[in-house]
Amino acid sequence: MDLVFCTEARLVRRSSGLVYSIDGGLTNNLWQRYLCKFNHVYVMARVLSDDDCPINDKYLASSERVSFIDLPYYLGPIQYLKTRRKLNKIVANSLMPGCVYICRVPGEIGTLVADHLRRCKIPYGVEVVGDPWDVFAPGAVRHPFRVFFRYRGTYDLKRTVVRAAAALYVTENQLQKRYPVNNSVFSISASDVQISSRNLPSSEKVLYKKEKYNLLSVGSLEQMYKAPDVVLEALALLKDRGVYCRLTWLGEGKNKGEMQKLASALHITNDVNFKGNVSREEVDEELKNSDLFLLVSRTEGLPRALIEAMAMGVPCIGTQVGGIPELLNKQMLIRAGDSLALANKIEFLLTHIDMANKEANRNYEFAKNYYDSVLQQRRESFYQYLISIVK
Repeated sequence: MDLVFCTEARLVRRSSGLVYSIDGGLTNNLWQRYLCKFNHVYVMARVLSDDDCPINDKYLASSERVSFIDLPYYLGPIQYLKTRRKLNKIVANSLMPGCVYICRVPGEIGTLVADHLRRCKIPYGVEVVGDPWDVFAPGAVRHPFRVFFRYRGTYDLKRTVVRAAAALYVTENQLQKRYPVNNSVFSISASDVQISSRNLPSSEKVLYKKEKYNLLSVGSLEQMYKAPDVVLEALALLKDRGVYCRLTWLGEGKNKGEMQKLASALHITNDVNFKGNVSREEVDEELKNSDLFLLVSRTEGLPRALIEAMAMGVPCIGTQVGGIPELLNKQMLIRAGDSLALANKIEFLLTHIDMANKEANRNYEFAKNYYDSVLQQRRESFYQYLISIVK
């Protein structure tokens, strides 16, 4: 049986016919989890036909068993409204009864396709990977219609999930509480993370007292979801206290220049390296060299970057949002947006090395619950259930 996978992701098609993921989120590595159960995967997503757009060759997303149903390549709500009629026409003409449909939500495309499927009485499953109520929370996004997007996105996600024939959530509890399925509807939890035990160290990282510590944070700078401003303010506070750290930030986006200006204003330019987007291998190398991993997001689902850091045996600090409290000890959590609390927590761990090493060991062991070998069994039960109701 074939799968139609509907996603908000953006891709690029070359004149050769090859399709690439723009940010590396949807590559052939990801499709392997679906191809173990499906003969072919059709991806319904925004695709830009362009030979000049810079793309990492490692982000190849197409193959003999993965094809694309190209949707108009829009950016932002205004372009979406301009292309919505065309989007609806393409989706309506592309429906294929007899296939399994999975809509990755939240997102306009997943929501739109789910509406078409419901009207045609075609069952669909959902992968719930985020929460618009948190995404559009105060401070997370700067947009004049933020409040409208927050309520509209939450309403759409609740409606799409409650009408689904089955649901896979990336959190254990958080998203399930706010966006529940109907009674008796199949649901299961499985993070979107990909961790193979073959690529991990044999034990957790051991931290030693040193003059300057390496901090690592990962996240797109396109929006302020990951709170880079909070991390920079905390780094400046630590420097004033005589706790010397160097921050590496992995991720690119339109706010990078503004954050570099903030680092300069805080007199920590030489202590921060905005490294941009890097390969999977480089991420692993940065994790190996880091003493502490920070994920102080204003909004989250179940963060892959945090689980990957835990799997490398690195002590971590996070915020009390989304699925982060499902991963870290309560003592390692702070309020979102609180740079003082972050500075205090970092200083505590770096001056209590035994505690930091205890957290590193705890994270290393806890992350084993998110190995591919464990999560894939859950995912396959979700796929198999959808196959059974289509047949």
